[in-house]
Amino acid sequence: MPQPYPWGVQQLPPQPRRSYFWAVLTTLLVVSMLLALAGVAGTAWVLRSGGDSPTAVTWVDVRPEVGLKAIDEVLARHADAVKRKSVDAWMADVDQVDPGFVKRQRQEFENLTKVPFAELQFERTNISAPKMAAFLPSQLFDRYHAAVRVIAVTVRHRVEGVDTKVVATPWLAVFGYVGGRWVIAGDGAGKDMPTGAEGQPWDADGAITVVRDDRVVAVLSAEDADGGQKLLQLAEAGLRQVAEVRPTGWDGKVLLTAVNDKQIFDTYFAESPDRVAEVAAIAVPYYGAVAEWSARPSYATTRVVFNPTELSAPTAELQHDLTHEFTHAAMGPVTGPYTPRWVVEGFAEYVAYKDGKYNAAGIRAALGGMTIGTFPDDKQFYEEPRNYISGWLACRMIAETYGQDKLIAFYEAFMRMSEVESVSREVLGVGQTQLEQQWRDFVAQAGK
Repeated sequence: MPQPYPWGVQQLPPQPRRSYFWAVLTTLLVVSMLLALAGVAGTAWVLRSGGDSPTAVTWVDVRPEVGLKAIDEVLARHADAVKRKSVDAWMADVDQVDPGFVKRQRQEFENLTKVPFAELQFERTNISAPKMAAFLPSQLFDRYHAAVRVIAVTVRHRVEGVDTKVVATPWLAVFGYVGGRWVIAGDGAGKDMPTGAEGQPWDADGAITVVRDDRVVAVLSAEDADGGQKLLQLAEAGLRQVAEVRPTGWDGKVLLTAVNDKQIFDTYFAESPDRVAEVAAIAVPYYGAVAEWSARPSYATTRVVFNPTELSAPTAELQHDLTHEFTHAAMGPVTGPYTPRWVVEGFAEYVAYKDGKYNAAGIRAALGGMTIGTFPDDKQFYEEPRNYISGWLACRMIAETYGQDKLIAFYEAFMRMSEVESVSREVLGVGQTQLEQQWRDFVAQAGK
């Protein structure tokens, strides 16, 4: 079972690091570039399969206007295949040499056709070849040698009934040159992939099903279809509770992923795999462009992804988790890099526990002797699960002392200011030191 208060907002990973074969690929790419700039239409690549002896020599046109144009055409046909629900058209641009990859591609196509897209486009994004080479699996380099490249693809889409803005998610597509043309040969890999790569509902390794109503689109594994209506009911209850506190300022709708493929959830914890077992669900902000590939992306929406182990949790716990994560979605448009973690998580707990009953003994037990001193630091916040309780009590104190509207204004002010001191003085009329003393007094009184 997950820990009682584990939820968090995933941070964007650092830019990709170069892998051990970066120098080799860079050399090949530079040679190709020089040849292209010199006006050469193509270059000969010696291809090997398994052994050290050459088995084939092929002529690959390295001019960007030729090679990249061909790749763009493949991506356009892929999107069209989903819209037409033509598996033959989809598979026509997939290399058939690896049975496992072929099977996964068929499953991905089937899953994509289940998602109610209002828009769908696979768009090549210009990222430097050396950076993308870091995500090339070694087995694909061994198979295709120089006639292979990793392409940054932005999956631009809107889910019908949920999204009012176009959402961008990343796909690292590996293209190989086979039979005189570029085909999709695999997927990029590596722990430093951009947020959401391999973490979309259509990436599940098994069949999915979609249940929906006016405000929720929920994606589950096909074998869990019977529980879809119950999940929708819980989700609707959670949305109503959030809307009572935050009725405007967000779409009021959500895409929820709750599939049994653990990799879909685990991909968001590449930098901290030890935390996965402690986390029940995660709210992931998405933008109009892939954040790691764009200088200043604009916020589009927040997706909610559940740890598959949480789906069997007691109803009350699952209800709490949904409400907590939906609160993150509601506050997504006004959550920025300066919003303290204790505010982000404390506010989500405030909403989730808004109508709950508390007693002094329960609060003392939850804090477990934790010392309430100063507001938790962002860097250590998630190392101590009880920070969720202390953050909740801080937000509850602000709401009860100054009013709920002031609590929301306090949250929103971090979009303009970076320090608790300045935000507190402007919104509440007190400095941070006084606010922390009020918090300590409130916790002490609540525990009596």
